[in-house]
Amino acid sequence: MRSIGFWIAGMWLVFSVLWAWGQGEKSACARLLPRSGVQDWKEVSGSYLYGKGDGLTAIYNGGYQIYLQHGVQEAAQKLYQRGDVYATVTVHTMKDPATARRFVQYWRDSHRNHKPQPLRTTGTGFWIRADGATTLYWAKGRFFVTVMVTREDASAFQAGLSLLQAVERQVR
Repeated sequence: MRSIGFWIAGMWLVFSVLWAWGQGEKSACARLLPRSGVQDWKEVSGSYLYGKGDGLTAIYNGGYQIYLQHGVQEAAQKLYQRGDVYATVTVHTMKDPATARRFVQYWRDSHRNHKPQPLRTTGTGFWIRADGATTLYWAKGRFFVTVMVTREDASAFQAGLSLLQAVERQVR
């Protein structure tokens, strides 16, 4: 009898995750993810992730509470490839524009020792090089976006910026 209860609970969990994932494709944050072909970037098949509330664990394996505490309502993520360079784009829908700007400031303060560099874009943001990656943090309106390129070389910032600009063009 107990194993039937676990089976039902497991099936309910699978159903809930699949339903949320399907709903996530229609979310405002998912619609902002760049499409294949932007500056020759291609979406990596099967890399799409979506999370809402505690479901952010689909994207953040540990530490997702920080995102919830800072006003993240939902997030969508995809991995992109251009040659041997990979970039992860994560778009977060925040409670409101002020919350999005404060979250950028939180990350800037957290990365002070990596010498954050300003982004010259609309909205607010910065970028850093650390731990083998170049990461861009940006907010406009009620969206907070990160782009992480798997390189620290001079071209990594421009590569990440091309994906960020694709998102930026869609944010109203």
